[in-house]
Amino acid sequence: MKLFKLLKYIFLLFILSISSLIIFLWNIQEELPDSNISKYFPNEITKIYDEKYDLLYHVGARDRFYLNYEDIPQEMINAIISAEDKTFFEHQGFDIKGIANAFFVNIRNIYSKKNNNYVGASTITQQLVKNILLNNDQTISRKIKELILSIRIENSYSKEFILELYLNEIYFGRRSYGIASAANNYFNKSIFDLDIHEYAYLAALPKGPNNYDPKKNYERAFDRRNYVLRQMNENRFISDDAYKIAIKEKIIVSERNNKKYQLDYKTDFILNSLNNSTKDANNAFYIQSTINQNIQKIAEKSLLDNLLLFEKKYKKWSGSFNSLEAIQNTEYQKNWKIAKVQKINSNNVELKLIENETEILVKNELNLFGVEKDKPSNFLNINDYVFVSNIQDDFILCQPVEINGAVVVMDPFNGNILAMVGGVNYKESKFNRTYQASRQPGSSIKPFIYAQAIENRSYLPNSIILDSNILLEQGPNLPIWIPKNYSDKSYGEMTFRKALENSNNLVTLKIGLDLGLNSVNNFFDQIRLYNDNQNNDVYSLLLGAIENNLLDITKSYSIFLNGGYIVEPNIIKKVVSDKGELISEQKYFKCEYCDFTIDDRSYRKPKIDNNQTEVISAQTSYQLLNILEGAVKRGTGKSLNSIDYPLAGKTGTTNDSKDLWFFGLTPKFIVGVYVGYDNPKKIGYKETGSSVALPVFKSLIIDYLKDYEVSEKEEFFIPDNLILKKIDPDTGLFLSNNDSIIEYFTKDQLETLDNLNKVSNIGGIN
Repeated sequence: MKLFKLLKYIFLLFILSISSLIIFLWNIQEELPDSNISKYFPNEITKIYDEKYDLLYHVGARDRFYLNYEDIPQEMINAIISAEDKTFFEHQGFDIKGIANAFFVNIRNIYSKKNNNYVGASTITQQLVKNILLNNDQTISRKIKELILSIRIENSYSKEFILELYLNEIYFGRRSYGIASAANNYFNKSIFDLDIHEYAYLAALPKGPNNYDPKKNYERAFDRRNYVLRQMNENRFISDDAYKIAIKEKIIVSERNNKKYQLDYKTDFILNSLNNSTKDANNAFYIQSTINQNIQKIAEKSLLDNLLLFEKKYKKWSGSFNSLEAIQNTEYQKNWKIAKVQKINSNNVELKLIENETEILVKNELNLFGVEKDKPSNFLNINDYVFVSNIQDDFILCQPVEINGAVVVMDPFNGNILAMVGGVNYKESKFNRTYQASRQPGSSIKPFIYAQAIENRSYLPNSIILDSNILLEQGPNLPIWIPKNYSDKSYGEMTFRKALENSNNLVTLKIGLDLGLNSVNNFFDQIRLYNDNQNNDVYSLLLGAIENNLLDITKSYSIFLNGGYIVEPNIIKKVVSDKGELISEQKYFKCEYCDFTIDDRSYRKPKIDNNQTEVISAQTSYQLLNILEGAVKRGTGKSLNSIDYPLAGKTGTTNDSKDLWFFGLTPKFIVGVYVGYDNPKKIGYKETGSSVALPVFKSLIIDYLKDYEVSEKEEFFIPDNLILKKIDPDTGLFLSNNDSIIEYFTKDQLETLDNLNKVSNIGGIN
């Protein structure tokens, strides 16, 4: 009887257990997500590249580049299977032995109550399910869901597709999701260029990336890597000889490049330049920019170094830091080096560079700060941390600057932005001074007025104009305006050329008044100098009193280099979606009848036209360029004379020296430089574009030419239909002697001189 009751209880318990299990499984079934992974595509991240496809910036914290199965190296497949699931191509989504082992361990943990962590023997398929369909909860219900979904997926999809998703989805550490980004972030290599021991190391990481970081625990990483190699050898994926060689290889990973996750002025501008169709947060894009990283680095350092050199004339030293952490918390180490004070001598200070422990000297005479010219041996202390910069082969002490500025380097033939520096420190201020800072351009506006004067045939390059005082009425109840030259002097008669070379205010006003304010405004509209020109009919327009930004002015200067065509600033060459679809591409030409298919019954000859609009003739363009060359040889830019390379340029200085500019032109590109305070104020006593902005360009071009092989034929392009004449630079008369300069005329201009009966008076055409 007792036996019967016992069997009855056992039977009831069995029925109850089965019922509970059925209910449990039914509830799990109801909670299961859809196992359709055919449309799943791991989220890629928008990436910005330079002109040579080197990575500039990586949006977000996840780094991924998707690879199709057929593109994944076989060595990587062999390594990951050996490390994670050696029976992957044989099982149906689960490993019986692994599950049995995990079951007994987990039962023991439950009853011992000493360990709340559950273990498992997840296959690659199960890991994939956990990553894309479930979560990381360590519960029995989640493991059962994982098992059911794995079986379903194995029955619906090929092993190759499952492995493809896995290798593109799994986390490898260092923000790397997928093997392609992991190869780049750990070894700075393409996944296709790794050695066998490097494939093995990557395969070792999914188990616990942080645990096997060689920077933190080299022995543990080394052992785990060699375990994978041993498994590869046992699975006959590598030979005994290859295994013996590979296990002796050191694990050498590259330094982490966290800069690619940090926005700066140029990458911020690139993201803002994307059109609305590419701003969908659910999409990822590969953006090829126009940035030249070599020129970009030179431009950043040139701006920062020269602002430091300028400011140390007026500002006392305040650049010492008490700790390495404090100085590293700034953004200046991108262009300056950190050093620690070791010894203070009477004539110099000995420092040690932090990055490589090189000992350097800082000379007192080159590092005087403030109007009192205080020397380093007075203001530095032992163990201070400071910034230094190598400027013209001498180390100069550096400190954060208060003044700010911007640099744009542009290709004048297509508007491509090769470098953009929007300020000295993006971390402190995201205000991009290349296009967001509207400031008075001052004298930098003058070449456009002179260009209109020649284009309209109102003046010739050697026309004589009287530099004399003028009085201008500004309107009812307004005082008479008496403009002055910068020197507060007048110089009598001078040539059209010389007036621009020396940035003469009074002659410029007379030329502008002769052309007419409406005509000048219309010309500014024609060349798109201002984005929103409101036809300012004020005299000060002629001297650059109407605010504009660096990017627009630099763009407009391109007409003097490209033969007179308008270009629009552009920083994006190409945008491709993460699916490989071409979203947009920069087109330098427009082409009719270029698109056709094999089904078309007839073809028309393609018609190719330039996308750009001509605003001045090629001859006028070069005549102005040649005058701006003269400004570098004899005028306001003559401090550039020592550089053996074709250069032209124009300075810009506003009232009270609040805004200072320089625009440098070369056969390859144009450089725009702006310097000023964010809250405009006088920059310094008698400081000009020549003394403050021009040195930024000078440093940039000198550093650029150090690594650039100059072609013998690298000169400014001279268009057809120009006639060379030797003239006297002061009188404009045709004259051939040691003081003569070359002037360029069109045939029509020479005929004008003839008609004015001036040829005989100036000695004929020589």
